[in-house]
Amino acid sequence: MTPRPTGQDGMALIEALVASAILGIGLVGASQLTLKTLASASESRQHTVAQHLAQEAMDCLRANAARCPAQEKIQLNGVSYTRQARSTSRSNGLLNDLQVSVEWSPSGTASGTASSSPASQRIEWHSSASAVPAWLGVSSP
Repeated sequence: MTPRPTGQDGMALIEALVASAILGIGLVGASQLTLKTLASASESRQHTVAQHLAQEAMDCLRANAARCPAQEKIQLNGVSYTRQARSTSRSNGLLNDLQVSVEWSPSGTASGTASSSPASQRIEWHSSASAVPAWLGVSSP
């Protein structure tokens, strides 16, 4: 005699398939989260480098505007940055307006996030500095 089939035959296989599907969905979500985190970290690093380059140019303008390059291209970590620095004198000649801009094209973004990020990013810094040397008017003892 053959055993009589019950309604529970094949349920283990269905449970295994459902568990595998749920696990697959969880792994896809975790991998997407990892890719977005890596893209965000790369973008943050590039922005920090751009700020550092802008700070260098601003310090150069404050120290001696005549020796600072007006525009230069810098390649760091596979990203090309374009830095522009300009100092313009105000009407009375006692104050200089300092302007620095750094532009770069983001790299290292995931394929899913490339469409949401702009083609290039840019930061601009503006400041003013006295054209009169700090030592002027100081008397020696």
